[in-house]
Parts: sequence; structure tokens; C-alpha cells
Amino acid sequence: MIRRAVVVAVAALLPAVALAEENPAIGYRQALMDLVYANFGTVGAMVKGDIPWDDARVAGYGKDLKAISTLNAMRGWPAGSEGGESLPAIWTKMDDFQKKMEAFQAEASKLGDVAATGDREAIKAQFGATGKTCKSCHDDFKKDDEG
Repeated sequence: MIRRAVVVAVAALLPAVALAEENPAIGYRQALMDLVYANFGTVGAMVKGDIPWDDARVAGYGKDLKAISTLNAMRGWPAGSEGGESLPAIWTKMDDFQKKMEAFQAEASKLGDVAATGDREAIKAQFGATGKTCKSCHDDFKKDDEG
């Protein structure tokens, strides 16, 4: 099951990579983050009560997020791929960035496991833990939405 989700995720990345003719790494990372957001964001909307809670959907999005977390995210930030929404600090603090990415991947994987249980309180807690890793990285390494 996870393999199928990874294949689907990789297939979804291909058009964005092809569109980033100047620097395919930017297309890769944008597509990867779009996939993360599509899954994590929907779980978040349910956690926050913005859309109705659906155990099956939470489990499905969690499962896909776990699969996405197994992809080699660092492939999206090689030397020479500066630009896009990424701040230059990524390339001067690559070790810190990589640790934060690994923390996100670990927490996203846990969220996938917890989402399968149907335990809303545990899901909400793990959503929060995963979100903290997102914020940590965005605070230091992503341009503001306005910038």
C-alpha cells in the first residue's frame, strides 16, 4: 500500500519538475511541498473543525503523508538551486535545514500511524507535533507569503 502511494506521489511530482526548466530542483521541492500540504492541510482542516471530521479520510491522508515522508526531500535543495520560496539560509545552514527536514519526516510518519488508529485526541496531538516541525523550518528557511 505504501509503495503504491509513493508511486502516485512521484508521478504527481513529474509535471512540476518538467515545468521548472531553469532549475528542476525548484520544481521538485514545490511539487513535494504541494503534496505535503494537500495531505497535511486537509487533516489540519479537520483537526481545526473547518471541515467535517471523517475517520476514513484522516486515515487516508495520514497514510499518504507517511508515504510522502519517505521521499528524498533533500533532492529538492541541492547546491545551485537557490530561489523560489526558499531563503538563502538553507544553503549556508544546510546541516540545520536537513535536521529540521528529518524531524518533519519523522513526525509526519508518526502522524500517518496515529491517523490509522482513529483516536481523535492522539491525531490532534500528533498533528500539533508535526506542525511544530513545519513551523520551525518555515521560520528559518522559507520566505514569508508576502515576500
